[in-house]
Amino acid sequence: MSQLQLNLKSSIFDRYRQLTINKDFLEFDDNELISKDPTKFLKDDIQAFRYGITWINGYQFTIGRTYCVDIQDKQNKIIRIRLKSIYGIRKKMLTDKYIKIVNALYENYFDDISRSYLTMFENNIDFELEGLIFTQSGVILGKKAELITWENIGTGSYVTYYTIYPKSDPTAYKAFEYLHNWNTGIVYSVSRQILKSKGMYSDE
Repeated sequence: MSQLQLNLKSSIFDRYRQLTINKDFLEFDDNELISKDPTKFLKDDIQAFRYGITWINGYQFTIGRTYCVDIQDKQNKIIRIRLKSIYGIRKKMLTDKYIKIVNALYENYFDDISRSYLTMFENNIDFELEGLIFTQSGVILGKKAELITWENIGTGSYVTYYTIYPKSDPTAYKAFEYLHNWNTGIVYSVSRQILKSKGMYSDE
């Protein structure tokens, strides 16, 4: 794990705000008043994140993009990071910073959370993850849904979302969007790793 420290401007008109992603804490100056202390989450309090890109539309065509990253703690407080590029200005720099932020979040916090769920599964402990119920026999796609055995589980990975479905009925899928749903990356990692351990999925 390594520390990432960046000075960010949400737009060319905003002031610089410091972001620190450390193995022990996350800190971001997200206050309007510069005199206020930055918001700080300790690692053990961080529970969820989501990320993605939204498009800024002009009268007839897209004129820019906003890189979005949200981090939530166990008290449901949210740190929101927004990086906006209009007419391609700062696009390359902001893309680079966005990728570094997402990778650092995985490396310092969310890979460990994924491993904790996998350890529970290895110890025959059932658990719920973002509305999915993981059992030794399979996955339940919601509290009122039927169990889908591991042999019958299919997955689909796309740029903006991830799906889990029964192979016997692919239309009965459940979709997770990286931008709008919390912890889609963890759902992806945990489900794929379990399937891989059972010889039902390969990265190749």
